[in-house]
Amino acid sequence: MAIDHRTWPTSALPAETAGASRGTRAGRSLEAAELEPPVVPTADPTVAPEPARAMMWSLEAGGWTEREAGNLVGLAHGLRPARAGWTEREIEHLRFLRALVESGRLDH
Repeated sequence: MAIDHRTWPTSALPAETAGASRGTRAGRSLEAAELEPPVVPTADPTVAPEPARAMMWSLEAGGWTEREAGNLVGLAHGLRPARAGWTEREIEHLRFLRALVESGRLDH
């Protein structure tokens, strides 16, 4: 198993690679990695999140079990994994309650 050192910060590299000059292959790939800003996904508040059922169907079509798909979709919506997995109805209900709390229509 090979370890790719190109994206590691210089302090985390082994001693022989950390001291590499900028002219070497390791030095060039480190320099390129240092210049690229990190990609941070931003949530667009104008776009509604994908319904839980659609996400679960696509995961189940990809080979995940119903329980695994429910837990993955729950994680995507900020829920901890459940022993029996989340159902689509439970996830949508919790999303609804969260929206009520965030809008101030329901006090928690």
